[in-house]
Amino acid sequence: MWQRLFNTLLNRLVKTALWFYFSEIEVVGNWKSLKDKPTLIISNHQNALLDALLIATYIDLKPYFLARASVFKNPLIAKILAFIRMVPVYRIRDGFGTIIGNNKSFALCKSILKGNGKILIFPEGNHSLKRQVRPLSKGFTRIVTATLKDDPSFNLNILPIGINYQAHQKSGSKVLLEIGAPIPAKKYLGEERKLVNTSKEKLKSLTLHLPEKNYNDSIKHILQSGLDITKVRGQERLNSKGKLKSGYRWKNRLFKAFHFPLWLIWKWIKLKVKDRVFYGTIKFCIGLVGIPLYYLGLFILFSKFLSTTIAFLVILLLLLVLKINRNYYNINEEKLIKY
Repeated sequence: MWQRLFNTLLNRLVKTALWFYFSEIEVVGNWKSLKDKPTLIISNHQNALLDALLIATYIDLKPYFLARASVFKNPLIAKILAFIRMVPVYRIRDGFGTIIGNNKSFALCKSILKGNGKILIFPEGNHSLKRQVRPLSKGFTRIVTATLKDDPSFNLNILPIGINYQAHQKSGSKVLLEIGAPIPAKKYLGEERKLVNTSKEKLKSLTLHLPEKNYNDSIKHILQSGLDITKVRGQERLNSKGKLKSGYRWKNRLFKAFHFPLWLIWKWIKLKVKDRVFYGTIKFCIGLVGIPLYYLGLFILFSKFLSTTIAFLVILLLLLVLKINRNYYNINEEKLIKY
């Protein structure tokens, strides 16, 4: 009971924080029909932890999450992660000996699915800011095979979800979650390669997939079209001509000015981050922890030296500035459209 209560409260907190972090979160497609059915959720993986948080909070299927085993090394951390429904998965790069640990993890996944639970996995096995679906690993097919082995007629669903970011690295941008039709897993029992290929094609239809060849030219062309990039699925959608976004920078500058201490913390942490894919996640985490503390400090300060009414008005103003913050382009993509 306590675990369920804690996860529910955590879910509400993170969902509220995401609502403030992004300018708009749109969900397209049907997932509610799977609430009481065993479901393996698969998704593209472009934005580190934010991908999992968005699916967990805005698609309310209460999934367990597969995460790389390296984050479970500390016993205390491992217990906390298990409490919030995370399951370790080992990769070859972690060492061949640790692969044995996957047997225990996959057995747990099988048990969850047999109980009509949900598992979320990112089958690409890595993350990248590039707007493309990378090759899928066979790890998720092992879960499917293990679950159906004893009962080939078991009605396991595979739910593909495409996550489409306007600007992965920036707050104040839009994100679209597009949900595809469920894939009946039993149809592919014994045909792992076919299941991988089908799943990849499904994901490619739910997000913008640009081949490596001429990637920069393609993304530049799409951005210069002025269309909502979260809804573009291919070159055929570029017939209508839009305008590059402009006039939004003052909102972002106002946001930075009103949250200057937190912006300084981000700048300091940014120097230590080697993988740019983590930029968005780290910014979100700074806001999740830092903004309540920052607002509380300001509220106490204004209440003490002015009045409680003024303190409330200041916090409301800060929340408004936080929500109207706008960004439309990733760092590297913004450079492309200037030339």
